[in-house]
Amino acid sequence: MESQRVKNVVNSIEEISNNVDVQVATELELEKFNRIINRLDSFSNECEECEQYFTDLESHIKDLLEKNSTITEDDIKHHKQKINNSSTHLMKKHNLITSGFYFSVYMPIGTSLGVVFGLLIFENIGIGLPLGVGLGVAIGAALDANAKKKGLVL
Repeated sequence: MESQRVKNVVNSIEEISNNVDVQVATELELEKFNRIINRLDSFSNECEECEQYFTDLESHIKDLLEKNSTITEDDIKHHKQKINNSSTHLMKKHNLITSGFYFSVYMPIGTSLGVVFGLLIFENIGIGLPLGVGLGVAIGAALDANAKKKGLVL
């Protein structure tokens, strides 16, 4: 259940999205901002830092709304910095991950293991490499799906 504060911020985000051009809206990463706001709100009862980040982002989005369609590159840079700070806190303190995290970790591991096993066991890198990539993709995708199912994806 969303609080009134979250609803107000989401409405402000939608208003900004409607007032700026598509390129600026894409650079502001408003969908990600929306997800971060919801996560900060869900943890704000038990985490004081989340409450501070939420309040900071709430005032930041009001400032962006006041600037309306005159958002500059510095505003975008400042906005991205705030998103990164908040998402870093959520990932470190609350063990959330980004979408595709395990996929991006296990695919290179599988590739390297495929090369090693391809050379050592099969004596043919052409066989080991696709097996390793396939294994890494399968494990990474399964872990990503499991994290999403558990609600650990930011």
